[in-house]
Amino acid sequence: MTFSDERVRAAVEQRFVPLSLDLFRDPREWLRPLGVIWTPTLLFLDRRGAVRYRSPDFLPPGLFLDLLDLGEGHVALHWAHFADATRLFERVATREPVSLWAPEAHYWWGVAVYLATRSREELDRVWSVLRARFPESIWAARAVSD
Repeated sequence: MTFSDERVRAAVEQRFVPLSLDLFRDPREWLRPLGVIWTPTLLFLDRRGAVRYRSPDFLPPGLFLDLLDLGEGHVALHWAHFADATRLFERVATREPVSLWAPEAHYWWGVAVYLATRSREELDRVWSVLRARFPESIWAARAVSD
């Protein structure tokens, strides 16, 4: 269902280098370092092969497209491409209708803003909106800036 969606196929082909591995057929020495225990698992690796974000199981196309932004945002964040990370996380956090990924994206948007600016005020600005919009989320509970 997910990969038959044209938007998903186009986004994956344009933005990523997809690789499919089979837990039961491919050599374990390839799979063990990736820490995959359930399939499907989507991994976002950086250019050195380090896993920067992971998500288990299938998702409907709309949520999967948001996941692509989150995964790419984490790769950008780890490589200090803070403007790219900020843009990707903000896109998911502010998308309408509200994405189920929005609270998590909002949290990481604050992290990216802080790492880019080193401004506690900017971090508080982003995280205060997270706490107001999604007060019951685990991400709001984490967004305490004491």
